[in-house]
Amino acid sequence: MHTTLKRTVAFLACVLFLATFAWAKDEPWKGKPYNEWDRKDLERIFTDSPWSRVVMVTRSWLPISEKDAHDKIISGSGRQLPAELERANEGTVGGDLNINVYWASSRVMRAASARKSELIDGKKDIEIAKYASETQEEYQIIVQSADMAPFFRHDEKYFQTVASLQTKKNKLKLAPSHVRYERNTQGILVTAAVFYFPKKTSSGDPVIASDEKSVSFACKLEGSTLQVSFEPPKMTDATGLDL
Repeated sequence: MHTTLKRTVAFLACVLFLATFAWAKDEPWKGKPYNEWDRKDLERIFTDSPWSRVVMVTRSWLPISEKDAHDKIISGSGRQLPAELERANEGTVGGDLNINVYWASSRVMRAASARKSELIDGKKDIEIAKYASETQEEYQIIVQSADMAPFFRHDEKYFQTVASLQTKKNKLKLAPSHVRYERNTQGILVTAAVFYFPKKTSSGDPVIASDEKSVSFACKLEGSTLQVSFEPPKMTDATGLDL
């Protein structure tokens, strides 16, 4: 190879390496303690990290009505309807809706939630550090969107029957062990749905093998289906695999 060409190739290889290294350094989950993450770091983790997915689905359900909300109020008929109800009515059947899906049992996502509580929500609590570092006994997938009407109209037991976690290598398909809703301050509207899946099979084997390349989460939302894939090889922090 001509000397000049060799130098050019070597230079380009060096530039590519440095660019890759710089990008890796920009990954806050590998280069910074979580209590030093700033708003940009949190934004990246929640919107553009291996533990975060945004998927667009077509609404196949009616928006929440005031009657729906009244029917959900079992006691205290004089309670005021939540302010979020007006926003919940903005969606129309057939419109597109972005849904956020997070692998919430990971150290990174738990630390990001804890840091958000401190930095943005202004909460100062020793339980936050505990929340960030606690090992989770089950995998947790969180589903959030501006329109959670399907979850409002169906209870947690229902979503145990229409959601699943499936591995690509072993074709293992699991139903949630349970589902838990988070609600607004009035306790009426659903703001997030947390899906729990076991880490081991009934025989004691890991659900997600160490060499697994892809894991898919799926959930039926009325006439639409929410489906996202996560890539375990990319879901690593400074200490290794983080699920």
